Amino acid sequence: MANNKNIKIESLGIYLPETVLTTSELLSQCKHPPSLDLEKITGIRERRMAVGEYAVDLAVKSAENALKMSRYSAEDLDMIICTSISKYNRKDEVDFEPSTSMVIRKRIGALNAINFDINNACVGMLNGIYVMESFIKSGAIKCGMVVSGELNMPLVDTSKQEIRHSFDRQLAALTLGDGGAAIILDKSDSDKYGLHQLDLITGAKHNHYCYSKPSKRGPGGVLITKARGLQRKGAEHFPFYLKKTVEKSGWTMDDIDYGIPHQIAVGVIKRNIKATNRFLGEKIPFRLLYNVERVANTTTTSYFIILHEFLLNNTIRKDHNLLFVGGGSGMVIVQATYTMDDLPERYISKFGTA
Repeated sequence: MANNKNIKIESLGIYLPETVLTTSELLSQCKHPPSLDLEKITGIRERRMAVGEYAVDLAVKSAENALKMSRYSAEDLDMIICTSISKYNRKDEVDFEPSTSMVIRKRIGALNAINFDINNACVGMLNGIYVMESFIKSGAIKCGMVVSGELNMPLVDTSKQEIRHSFDRQLAALTLGDGGAAIILDKSDSDKYGLHQLDLITGAKHNHYCYSKPSKRGPGGVLITKARGLQRKGAEHFPFYLKKTVEKSGWTMDDIDYGIPHQIAVGVIKRNIKATNRFLGEKIPFRLLYNVERVANTTTTSYFIILHEFLLNNTIRKDHNLLFVGGGSGMVIVQATYTMDDLPERYISKFGTA
């Protein structure tokens, strides 16, 4: 029998590698360092870098952290959806088989779980939630995990060797960092809490603004970004869908306590705020939370790395209304509305304060 109650984040797990690489250190490693001040332009001072760990390791450690605070054991999980873009699961190797979700399932001992991978660029984890919501609401499963481990530094390494000037289209790769995130989802006891609305919109004709491909000049992959065009098209379209999602949730802008964006750079976040203000004809009344200065762009995991920090520092609390907002290559736009239950108290109780 279908259950129309909201789904909720029952637990959250984050893993950030210990090694810190500053933007100045990164630029000093470039074969042809760009002349522009990347830290000033992006606001990114540093990022985490995995050493001796791979994408699947970051995902597994995040999954284990999520299970530490969950009322479910690994054996209780009915489904695992892995949304990692990165498939660097071994040294200098990209693995598409076996699926990363299969490896995670085995390593955490979730042997009763159905598993599969979804790849939808930087909106992957929210896309995974979108899919799992249908399984939970239909009654097909009780709970499941959406997990991602992003080893982005191999793209950075290629860019360090291949970037030739300050307007090179691989320059955006220097904003990346490594990190993992996992969430366990189940149904909420109340329609007051949990996920109210999640909308995904694809503008496939804009896919040329940001994409990855094998390098033509050496080993490894490259990230090609037409940054101005991507930002212009995003700012042109996403405020309309933001407003639409908020209205479909039965909210007004005044009902939102915090926004959680996909974080690419501080400047991009501020420009998107200005675009939304122009579209609405007034300033948005809520604050956008981000920590891109310290972790950079961790692609699919960025929303939940933000959530982790602002749960631990007691900014996000029970009854707060959140708006997840962002996009990804494709071009994909995503908006989601969510009301927090007692997760903040349980998270601090398990992992302490920031």
